[in-house]
Amino acid sequence: MKKLTLIIFIISFSIGSLSSNQIIGGPGQRLGGFAPQDTLIVNINATLRIPARIGLYVDANIGWDLYTPATGSPSQTYPPTVFPGYYYPNTASTINPQGVYVQVFSNSATMTWFLEIRGSGNFHTTIPISQLLVAPDGSTPPSEGQLPSAPWLSLSTQYQQLNSGGKTNGWASYPKDFLFVTDEDDEPGNYSVTVSFRLYAQ
Repeated sequence: MKKLTLIIFIISFSIGSLSSNQIIGGPGQRLGGFAPQDTLIVNINATLRIPARIGLYVDANIGWDLYTPATGSPSQTYPPTVFPGYYYPNTASTINPQGVYVQVFSNSATMTWFLEIRGSGNFHTTIPISQLLVAPDGSTPPSEGQLPSAPWLSLSTQYQQLNSGGKTNGWASYPKDFLFVTDEDDEPGNYSVTVSFRLYAQ
């Protein structure tokens, strides 16, 4: 008798599994079925919108005090031994002491971003904005008395391209070093300009 009961249970279980019926619907449909033989499935779409975004971060202001030139500058005193003289900023980034720490973000694999820089104007009539130089962090500075060369770029009142690229996979770092170039005719005083970093994508 025990064997017969066991066989009936197995057959009953197998029949229940084989007769299972799937009823499939979509959003807004109210499904009904019989238990235990029916399985109800509602399929819905899950949509996600992510905008194409760019981002720019610059961490510090920069400033020069030629009364006490910054340590590590190509020219250690003012006036320099020979003109032109070159000086790193005294006031700068804590991450990049020779300039600023710049980060760029872009999540688009189809657009190209462009990082540009310009100065708002001249420091003084005898101190043009072109006496302010920028280059990628770690660039070898010109020697005292030598003219600057690439990758050092003289600032202008017009935007000039520094970097370009595509999708950054998070924030990408593009730190920049700055040098102030002294000439023989620089007049004493306290001067300031605005340095603008511009980022756009197309």
